Amino acid sequence: MTAGAPTAFREFDAAYKRSGPWWRNRGLVSLNLALLVIYVTQVNNGYDSALIAGFQAMQPWRDDLDNPSPSKIGFLNLISYCTGLATAPIAAFASDRWGRRLCIRYAALTMVIGSVMGTCAGEGDASPYGLFLGSRAVIGSGLAFAIIISPILLQELPHPSQRQTVSSLFNTCYVLGSIVAAWTIFGTGMLDTSWSWRIPYIIQIGPAVFALVAIFCVPESPRFHLGRGDEQACLDFLIQYHGNGEETELVRFEFEEMKDTLRKEREATQYGWSILWATRANRRRTALVLWIGFCQCLSGQAIITFYYTSILRLVGLTDTQQVTGINGGLQIFNYMASLLGVWLVPRVPRRRLLMAAWIGVLCSNVWLIVASALYAQSGSESAGIAAVVAVWLYDFFFNLVCGPLFFSYTAEVLPFNMRAKGMMANALLTKSLSIFNSYVNSVALASIGWKYYLVYTALIMVQLIGWYVLAVNTNGLTLEEVALLFEEPGGAVPDVEHAATVAHRTLIGERGTKLKLDDDESLESPASPAEDPLHPPL
Repeated sequence: MTAGAPTAFREFDAAYKRSGPWWRNRGLVSLNLALLVIYVTQVNNGYDSALIAGFQAMQPWRDDLDNPSPSKIGFLNLISYCTGLATAPIAAFASDRWGRRLCIRYAALTMVIGSVMGTCAGEGDASPYGLFLGSRAVIGSGLAFAIIISPILLQELPHPSQRQTVSSLFNTCYVLGSIVAAWTIFGTGMLDTSWSWRIPYIIQIGPAVFALVAIFCVPESPRFHLGRGDEQACLDFLIQYHGNGEETELVRFEFEEMKDTLRKEREATQYGWSILWATRANRRRTALVLWIGFCQCLSGQAIITFYYTSILRLVGLTDTQQVTGINGGLQIFNYMASLLGVWLVPRVPRRRLLMAAWIGVLCSNVWLIVASALYAQSGSESAGIAAVVAVWLYDFFFNLVCGPLFFSYTAEVLPFNMRAKGMMANALLTKSLSIFNSYVNSVALASIGWKYYLVYTALIMVQLIGWYVLAVNTNGLTLEEVALLFEEPGGAVPDVEHAATVAHRTLIGERGTKLKLDDDESLESPASPAEDPLHPPL
């Protein structure tokens, strides 16, 4: 994208910077504090997801659950994905019907109920494993709501100049939760009683209760209000939070852009699930959204997340403190990788960043295979250390893009009238693939060890090609301008500058007005399409 391209984002950003730091803007301070509640739900998600992997290294947990087999441990992860698979369509329907916040509230409630159930498992009940399994099912049903709806809110609520950063921070909170879980387990792992695993389970109740109450302070999406025909509620939100209490030119531009885009979406297609494949543009959007889910689940990183204990056991590391300590350090390392990704997202085109990260994932996968094979043959300590390094690099490259992009990019490329349904389709796919990961990975690692990594080598190579074909560069655009990237006649996808130009001609030129941001500047609309519209330049 050429520097200085006349996108609304750049104009917003210029006006935003001239107005001073955001913390001096009362509207933005209130909005950003409210958004912290959404981040808390993903911190809890990451915390909860890391528990089962850590518990596997704890003998008291195994004793209290009657020493579950690898198959039963896999089923603990499997059941949460099964319930998430069942509730994902309900989340999309509820979000469009009753609003985004209701779904977050349900996710927090299930976290509270499920955590209480899991904490009580093994306390004199006849089937401790069954009760713990039930807790995983309850929590899983709510997590589907959280991961579908939270990214939508983080795309639809923030100020345009903060949207990319705010939305890309979402999944870094997952890693932050994993860090807290890893070091909590490291500390409680020194206990030789049931409290070694009950304490970590109890801790996640606190943030869930906070989210359950604090979600009332989070405003509803202005695009949801507009979709229900309540223009005044949409305008009131923009005035209060984006205009700091004033109906500024920025507020009027956003309001008109949202109205115009929603009107065109309604004219172009009818509501219903068929919207996901109704037009060529929507089919491309849906394909990209599903590809993101495919790469997220089948890159091999899920083995590390849920079965790092088994991986380390394959290279001779079995001591509880040693294993939990390595995992604690790994989670901090992953968080730093995610923050680096957040910094890169506004600066590097999406396709280039995704492809570079996946090349790193592929190299790390090959490294892990070689190191694990050498250890299996010789038992060399240096080969075991090399395998641990490979695991860390694997996670680094994966979290470089998964942390900031996989949820935000999914919501970003979907227009309003298919955003909840598209996120639901992504969740259905990821839940289905996670069922495979949670059960098959455990059994495969126990049966064939490091040779199982070869399956993912082939998958990663296919995924790398897919990123080149499907990924679209969306840097520096508002959500309404991103929608135009897919709407070129004939199905071609224009470049970023062309999308911005079309938006300005539609929203400004046709209305016969110019948006004044100060006495000297206004939005212009010169730009030309890229030579190859189907593949924006890397």
